[in-house]
This record gives sequence, C-alpha cells and structure tokens, in this order.
Amino acid sequence: MRSPLRSPQFRRVIAAEFISSVGTQMTTLALPWFVLMTSGSPARMGLVFLAQILPVPLLSMPAGLLVARWGARRVTIVGDLCSATLAATVPVLYVADLLPFWALLLIVAGIGCVASAYLSAQRMLLTETIDLDEGVVTAGNALFETATSTARLVGPAIAGFFIAQFGALNVLWIDAASFVVSAALLTGLPRRATTPQASSAHNMTEGVRYLLKDPVLRTMSLAALGYGTLMPVVLLALPVIAKSRYDADPHAAGWLLAAWGGGTALGTVVVARLARKISPPRLAAAGGVGAAVVLWLLPWDQPVTTLMLTVAASCMFLPGVTAPAVSLMMLRPPEHLRPHVFPVFGAAVFVASPIAYGVAGVLFEHLSVGTVLTAVAVGASLCALVLLNLVRRPGRP
Repeated sequence: MRSPLRSPQFRRVIAAEFISSVGTQMTTLALPWFVLMTSGSPARMGLVFLAQILPVPLLSMPAGLLVARWGARRVTIVGDLCSATLAATVPVLYVADLLPFWALLLIVAGIGCVASAYLSAQRMLLTETIDLDEGVVTAGNALFETATSTARLVGPAIAGFFIAQFGALNVLWIDAASFVVSAALLTGLPRRATTPQASSAHNMTEGVRYLLKDPVLRTMSLAALGYGTLMPVVLLALPVIAKSRYDADPHAAGWLLAAWGGGTALGTVVVARLARKISPPRLAAAGGVGAAVVLWLLPWDQPVTTLMLTVAASCMFLPGVTAPAVSLMMLRPPEHLRPHVFPVFGAAVFVASPIAYGVAGVLFEHLSVGTVLTAVAVGASLCALVLLNLVRRPGRP
C-alpha cells in the first residue's frame, strides 16, 4: 500500500495540524491554570472546559451541513482565522481589565463553536489528500493523531515554562499565531469543487439512520461515548493533582499533560504500522483492553515521575481505539453520507464530555482524586468489554 506521507498535500495538512495543535495544547494548560490559581476553584476550572466542549455535540450536525456545503478546506481555513481572533481576545481584554469570568466563558464557548465544524472538516480534508483504502486511511488517521499527540507532548511542556516566566494568559498569543500559520499552510492546497446538496437535511437524517443500523459503527459509537465521558475526567484530574500533591507547581502540571501527549504520540506511531496488518475492530479492541488495564494504576498516590509514566502508558493505547473508529466512520458509509455520518460520530464522542467536565470539577471538591480515578478505571473496563464483543461478532462490511 502507498504511504500517506508520499502525498505532499497530506504533509501540508499534517504540518498545519501540528502547528495549530501546539498552540492549542499550550492554552489547554494555561487557561485552566489561570482560572485555578486566581479563583482556587476546581469547579470553575471545570466550567471553562465545559464551556469549550459543550458547543461541539450541540452543533456537530449543523456543522456537518456546513462542511458539506462549503467544503472541508474552506471551513478549516475560516476556523483557523476565527480561533486566532478569539484566542487573542482573552489577553487583550484582561490587560484592559474587561475580562470578568462570564466573559471568559463566552469567549471559550465561541472557540468551541468554531471547533464543532473544524474537527470534522479536518478529517474530511485528510481523506481528500490520500487514497480511499481502509488500511491507508487508518494509517493516515494514525499519522494525523501522531501530529496531534506530539503537540500534546510539546505544547504543555513549553507552556509550563512560559507560564512560570511570563504568566498564563500571555501563552494565548502563541496559540493565536499558530492558527494564523495553519491557515496560511492550508491556503496553498488546491481547491476541490463541492457538489450542491439540495437534500442536506435529508442526508443528515439518513446519516443518523445508517450509524444506528450498522452494527460496527453503532458499537464503535457506544465505546466512543464511554471514552468521551471518562478521559475528560482524567485530563481534568492532572492540574488538580499538580496543585494538591506537588505544591501547585506549573512545571509538574505541564509535564503531566506532556506525558499524556507523549504516550498518545507513541501509540499513534505503533497504530500507523499495525493498521495495514490488523483489522480496525481488532485493533480497537486491543487498544481498549490495554487502556483499561493501565488506568487501574492511576488512582495510586505516587511520585510525579511514575505518575507521568502511568499517564503516558494509559494514553498510548487510546489511538488504537480512535484511529480505527475514525477510518470506519469515513469509509463504511456511502460516499454521499460520509460528511453526515462523521459529525454524528463526533457528537457521540463529545456529547458526554461537557457533563463530565462539569461533574468532575464538583467531584474533585468533595471526593479524593483516587476515588474518582478508580471509577474511571471501572468505566474503561466496561468500554473494553464492548469492543471485545465487536471482535466476537463482527458486522458485515
């Protein structure tokens, strides 16, 4: 099979994703850390995550119509420019002393609204640059996640340094610049004509029906719903752990989030090689089982070094679930339904995340981190069983 990296257009998409993701991951640490340190409230920090993620499931279906009508390239470029503007607005308003907490939530919600179309457009843009072969698309998605997860390794580590030196909100200027560079890279891609879709609403309904009827896609969406509930809790736990166990050290918070990205990056490299040898359902089941096993180690009180290794190991298995799921969502449906099926899958992934962020912030104020993470390990084990059942009873392609 031809490697996706042989496509120069694919390499541009990967480069744009990496650059913008580095800035985004720096903000992922800087903004919640700013709220946590200034307010001392994990619940308020959870609200920041909630405001950013809530628009994604709510707007994913209309966003699919937008991608189908405008095209993935245009939606991605416009999304980059809007995200750059919103990220730069936060430090500007703070310097002008015009940034109450409700205004911060509105800006973060605006970023989430942009992401609702941006996320599905990125994946559709990816498939336009490579051959539509199941193994190649799975490998391409794994490489795409390699860029994203490598950014999760680099971004928080750099952010921890810049936060200590220049303050949390100044990190958002780097995020804004990264989106501008991403838009410039994607502007050079050739335009792809979009087909008029008079029955877009009907196609969206058909996309939902196809997802619910297909046994493989339905099972993948169920497992994705579980991980979409559990992994935000783990992510939100990392700054809380850094504050409560490691003397509120921003470097510790940065390294923990970097371990998350580093483990995911290593996993995506492995998945890119295995994607041509193992079927997507089996690969997803193996990733789910591995993640569930390692998540049982997270609740233990341990030094920051071993906790970093545990976080990295747990995240190493996640691309084994996400890359096969995304490739199946893009290839199993008929071509005219693909722009409509994938946003529905995205909604399944993100629909529980806002609730998870909001509830987790409250839980961390009343329960120990170890107790909450034990519940996460139980839920991950159930998700692994769902994926194993898919291997035992595979659906017809």
